[in-house]
Amino acid sequence: VENSLDAGADDIRIELKAGGKTLIRVTDNGSGMTREDVQAAICRHATSKLAGIDDLRTLSSFGFRGEALAAVAAVSRMTIETSPDESGEGTRLEVEAGDPVEVAVTGRPRGTTVTARTLFFNLAPRRSFLKSDSYELKVIVETVRGYALAWPAVRFTVVADDRTLFNLPPAATTRERIAELYDRRVAEALVELRVENPLLTVSGYLSDHTQLRAFFDVQMVYFNRRPVRSRVVTRALYDAYGPALGSNRPNFVVFFETDPARLDVNIHPTKEEVRFSDERFLFDFLSEAASKALGLRRGTQTGADEFLFQQTMTTEESLPSGFWQVHNSYIMAQVTTGYIIVDQHAAHERVLYEDMLGTRRTVQPQGLLFPITVELSPEEHEAWELVRGQLPEIGLEAHAFSGRTVVIETVPAGSFLGKAEVREFFAELVRVRRAKGNIADEVVKVMACKGAIKAGQKLSQQEMESLVNRLFACREPYFCPHGRPAVLRVTVEELDRKFGRT
Repeated sequence: VENSLDAGADDIRIELKAGGKTLIRVTDNGSGMTREDVQAAICRHATSKLAGIDDLRTLSSFGFRGEALAAVAAVSRMTIETSPDESGEGTRLEVEAGDPVEVAVTGRPRGTTVTARTLFFNLAPRRSFLKSDSYELKVIVETVRGYALAWPAVRFTVVADDRTLFNLPPAATTRERIAELYDRRVAEALVELRVENPLLTVSGYLSDHTQLRAFFDVQMVYFNRRPVRSRVVTRALYDAYGPALGSNRPNFVVFFETDPARLDVNIHPTKEEVRFSDERFLFDFLSEAASKALGLRRGTQTGADEFLFQQTMTTEESLPSGFWQVHNSYIMAQVTTGYIIVDQHAAHERVLYEDMLGTRRTVQPQGLLFPITVELSPEEHEAWELVRGQLPEIGLEAHAFSGRTVVIETVPAGSFLGKAEVREFFAELVRVRRAKGNIADEVVKVMACKGAIKAGQKLSQQEMESLVNRLFACREPYFCPHGRPAVLRVTVEELDRKFGRT
């Protein structure tokens, strides 16, 4: 089924006998395979989905190890029929216990049919470990359901022992597909969830907190439409309900879209689990997003007005005398609905980033009393040569001194770039040079990060007020340019709940 989806199929049919023990057949209308490809498809570690080793860092397909067909072919009598075009001529490959028996021409429309018969016929001990027909069928049906939810536009048909279990026509939305697969009442009791962030986008559906029950019908998690198990995601969603959950269990179907480079898909042998690059952020981000979707917390991520220290709110109201900087890293501030905690580094990073983007070519440089001299490595020097023409636009002026030595004469006004930060900046340019995204934007992000106030840096009352007000004047005040949270909010209602007042 994964190969069918990777092949662009929009109609997939699964036929089974004896819970798949005697017959599993998957037919699709995807792109099909050439004669050369179909013969290579049953070889171990053969895949058409990787062009080079770098593709492993940005996987966008399901199967990529080249093991599935080979593994099944080794323990069954397999037939593959396929055609890559509409000519009506295709290839049939017969395989027994992993060995090709016959390759022949066959007539068929575009697409592929893979048939596996008499599973484990050559491995009697392994066959004895298979469970009952009904249990194996249940596992297969649940697996197909998982893909059907993620691909509502694809028709899925499952036939077991000549009985159609489900025939799902293309659906317009995931909610419609949920109603087809489960119960319409289940679908109607769901709340829609969608939040975008530079690191990842989350969308999907979860049970309304007023419609919770003691058992769930569906709990599915997807990363880039790959169905996976994730304890972090499940815990975050349960956390989002707070006391409203009680002993109940919510339904949810949640999709995450993110850069494949941020996912480790190799932590489980069958790819049933993945690990996100920052699971602490994932938990906090999802719990907050789900709570807002459920209406269990006031405010929205786009409602910056609630945080702005406006003219109607005096300085004393916004930042009470001492209310203060925690561990010289976080700023606490009272707002109309409770209080906020601002990460001073992430906040200043966001401010500098938007300042540089908004005033490109006019950003004020700050001259250095003592120019900074840096000896660059060959890679750093090459990266600097690539972007040196863009640096004056964001307030950093540097020129070659001799060999690979560079002299920095100005830094962006308002930044905290010293020699150590400048040194780190040039090291980061090497990574930027290798990045596939917008190099100019990446340079600005690095400059903002290295020039921002650091954790552990003590700020005066005036500096704290200025930073927070500048942050909430930004277009996107809630996250640093790399996607990490800059602001956490605690409402009065949450405080009342935690102290047992409600």
